[in-house]
Amino acid sequence: MKQFRSFVRKEFIHILRDPRSLLILLVMPVILVLLLGYVIKNDVKDIRVAVIDPAKDVYTTLITERIAANRYFIITDEINSEREAMDKFRKGEIDIAVIFSPCFADRLVHSSDASIQILSDGSEPNQASVRVAYAQQVIDGLRGELLKKSGEVNTMNIKVSSRMLFNPQQRSEVNFVPGIVGMVMLLICCMMTSIAIVRERETGTMEILLASPLPPIYIVIAKLIPYMLIALTDLVVILCLSVFLLHIPMTGSLSLYIFVSVIYIFTSLMLGLLISTIVNTQLAAMLISLLLIVPAMYLSGMVFDINSMPKVAQIVSNIVPTKWFITASRKIMIEGVEVRYVVKEIMILIGESVVFLLLSWKLFKTRLE
Repeated sequence: MKQFRSFVRKEFIHILRDPRSLLILLVMPVILVLLLGYVIKNDVKDIRVAVIDPAKDVYTTLITERIAANRYFIITDEINSEREAMDKFRKGEIDIAVIFSPCFADRLVHSSDASIQILSDGSEPNQASVRVAYAQQVIDGLRGELLKKSGEVNTMNIKVSSRMLFNPQQRSEVNFVPGIVGMVMLLICCMMTSIAIVRERETGTMEILLASPLPPIYIVIAKLIPYMLIALTDLVVILCLSVFLLHIPMTGSLSLYIFVSVIYIFTSLMLGLLISTIVNTQLAAMLISLLLIVPAMYLSGMVFDINSMPKVAQIVSNIVPTKWFITASRKIMIEGVEVRYVVKEIMILIGESVVFLLLSWKLFKTRLE
C-alpha cells in the first residue's frame, strides 16, 4: 500500500509540474462553463432598426417610439428609401428595417388597410426570424391598445408583412457553411504550421537548418509556402463542395472571395507559427490548435449572435480572425457585395497577420538563440 501511495504521489507531482496539463485539467473546464453559461445566449438583443416613414404622422411616430422603448431594439437611422436600407444591410449597420405605407394614419382610421413591412437580413435565418417576431409582437401589442381605445373591432387594422433579404428560402446551410469553412481552414492551417515547426525543434533538426547560409526568416517562409498551397487546395475542394453539392450561392465576386480567403489563410498560418514559438512539443501544439475550435465556433458569430453577448465577450470576439472571415464570406457569397463593403474585414485580417508574424518572429529568434 505504501508503494501504491508513492506512485499516486508521483503522478500528482508529474501533473503539477506540467503547466499544460494543469491548463487543460483546471482552466479549460472553467473557461467552457463561463463561455457556455454566461457568454452564449440564445436570445437576440440590441437589434439595430432603420425606419422608413414617408407619412410621419401620429401613429407612425407612436409605433416608432414604442419600438425604440423596447429593450431589444435600438433605432439607429430614419432613412428615405428601401435602396438606402439595402446599402446599410450590406454594410452591416442595421439588422431590420421597418417600412410604413404612405398616408398611414388616414388608411388606418378610414380604410383599415395600413401596412408595415419588416425587412430582415436572411443570411442569418434563425436570428432574422427572431428579430422579425420581436418587431411584430411590439406592433401587435400597440394595435391591441389602439383597438381598446377605439372600441371598434374593425378599426385600427395594421397589416404586417415581412421579407427576408439575401436568403428568402431561409436555408440554414447558407448561414452555417461560410462559418464551417472558416473554422476548418483555421484549424488545418494552425495545426499544420505549429506541428511542422515544433517537430523540427523537437527532433533537433531546426538548429541544423539555421546553420545553413539562408537567413532564419527565409527558412521559416520556405516551410510555410507548402502549407499555404495545401490550404489553398483544401479551400478549392471545400468551395466546390459548398457550391455544387450543398448549393450555397456565390452571389458576389469569386475572385474577391478567393482574395479574402488567401488573406485569412495567411493569418491562420501566422497564428500557427505563433503557437509553435510558445510550445516545445508536437502534442502541445496539437492540443492548443484543437482548442481554437472553441473561440472559432462560439465567438465568431457562426452560431450565436455576438451582439447578444456581454460587452467583454464582444470585445474579445474582435481578436478572433474567424469572425472577420465569416462576416466577409457572408457578405460576398450571400449578399453579393462589392469590395468596398468588406474593406474593414480585409484590413483587420491583414493587421492581425502582421501582428502574429511580428510576435512569432521575436519569440522565435529569442527561443533559438
